[in-house]
Amino acid sequence: GTIGKLGCISFNGNKIITTGGGGMILTDDEDLAHRAHHLCTQAKADPVRYEHDEIGFNFRMTNIQAAMGVAQLEQLPGFIEIKGRLYKSYEDAFTGMTGVELAPVPNYASNNYWMPALRLESGASMEERESLMQFLESEDIQTRPVWVPNHLQGMYRYCQSYLLERAEKLWRTTLCLPSHPGLNDTQIEKVTAGVAAWLDAGY
Repeated sequence: GTIGKLGCISFNGNKIITTGGGGMILTDDEDLAHRAHHLCTQAKADPVRYEHDEIGFNFRMTNIQAAMGVAQLEQLPGFIEIKGRLYKSYEDAFTGMTGVELAPVPNYASNNYWMPALRLESGASMEERESLMQFLESEDIQTRPVWVPNHLQGMYRYCQSYLLERAEKLWRTTLCLPSHPGLNDTQIEKVTAGVAAWLDAGY
């Protein structure tokens, strides 16, 4: 979370650790830290008299959420170990399968393996991704497409953007696989067998 000036971490319910909602900002810039704190505490210039010097937000985490987050943080190494084994199981299964690859671990970071992402071969289309998704759904395997890039969202569609072809390609051809820490070997094999069956059917 420290690649840029500010790192944003989500603690939403589907993340590797959660507080039920909210998140955290990381920075080593003291001025930016004060600025973020000011904005997320309603931009109060005088906290006693409730005077605000600009538009702020009530983005403070409750004490109960914070306590939950601390308890989750204590378990994070174990969660990462489980998710790492899950990723390795997928990696072993998909290595050698023609037409798909598991998104690799970036070499600039220590991965928490939150969401294994399966990428279709370079010439694949969104229709093929949808076909795979629907095929797996018919086998009672739920998957999700990756997030629509911001510059294609309705409210940002006419804003300036630059050189985002790779993001669009990954969005069209990538599917997020089941990744709950409680998945067992049989369930993982069902997922990988489903992908293999789709490939063998020549979709």
